[in-house]
Amino acid sequence: MPVRKLALIAVGSLLPLLAQAHTHLQKSTPASNSTSAAPEQLMLQFSEATRLTALTLQKEGVPEAHKLGPLPVQPYKLIHLAAPKLDPGAYVLSWRALGDDGHVMSGTLRFTVVAK
Repeated sequence: MPVRKLALIAVGSLLPLLAQAHTHLQKSTPASNSTSAAPEQLMLQFSEATRLTALTLQKEGVPEAHKLGPLPVQPYKLIHLAAPKLDPGAYVLSWRALGDDGHVMSGTLRFTVVAK
């Protein structure tokens, strides 16, 4: 087999690993698309240590998002923050983070709070 063909096969077999190399959100509380009583804490668990750079919470029907903080300065794999008092309704938690590899990630979690 020519060297060029072997090189292409080797690079092609590494592409799936490279695609998974970036840090990603593994788990959250509240979980995305969940319905529950108001959480006391918000938790984001990443696949690797990550520096959270922005976190906002917006209630459906309210025009402005509420910035949450203070955010940890150091990178962590598991990030806990006290949740503000949440009334029943639908919410969107938006986050932005910087991985150790310098990759900027962002995402949103939608959840619904119901009365106890």
